[in-house]
Amino acid sequence: MTRYSLLIAREMGLDDEFLEILRISAQLHDVGKIGIEDHILKKPGALTPEEFEIMKTHTTKGANILRPVSQLKEMLPGIELHHEALDGRGYPYGLQGDQIPLLARVIAVADTFDALTTNRPYQRAHEPQEALKIIQGLVGKRLDPLAVAALIAVLERGEIKVRRLVRAQATPPPLPGGASDSPAPVPAVTAPAPVAVEVALDSKAAAASAASSPAPLDPVAETTRF
Repeated sequence: MTRYSLLIAREMGLDDEFLEILRISAQLHDVGKIGIEDHILKKPGALTPEEFEIMKTHTTKGANILRPVSQLKEMLPGIELHHEALDGRGYPYGLQGDQIPLLARVIAVADTFDALTTNRPYQRAHEPQEALKIIQGLVGKRLDPLAVAALIAVLERGEIKVRRLVRAQATPPPLPGGASDSPAPVPAVTAPAPVAVEVALDSKAAAASAASSPAPLDPVAETTRF
């Protein structure tokens, strides 16, 4: 997901300083899930309303864990606000449009694509074309149109290889140096060796994918639980 975020940001023409803040924020964006019980994180079926309310707290939990680390101040918006939605129906604060920092908007698009194309306990992985169709349906509602356009551009150039990994809500990376003012550098995340799937963005590929794949679940439900 971190690599997707960086590819999107580079395509948008964002500078190196932003990219470095984004890299660390993306690596730590789900750190708050260490405060969510496994029976919720790994539940194969739909969450109850009560369970979903607990799941939603991972954004503020993560920000609160990292807030004492002064060097991570600029990374916090991506951690706390990556589930906000342009239409104000996201969480934790119901921010709208430009109230949502660009950092969080970029992470939201990358996180959504990663979630949709990765096998998880509660959903099968979607084919890239299928995932992109869902994402395009969320433009202007949940997701930033410029960040989605950047994702499409890097997909069309073949810069993204979809990793077919079974992910059971992996444990977030360790915190950089605990809560001291001098944290250890955040290490780059090395993904397990993936099976790469070439992304072909054409109408025939899309039709073949749709014909061979089960109908997608409700896109809003899918893209609010990860």
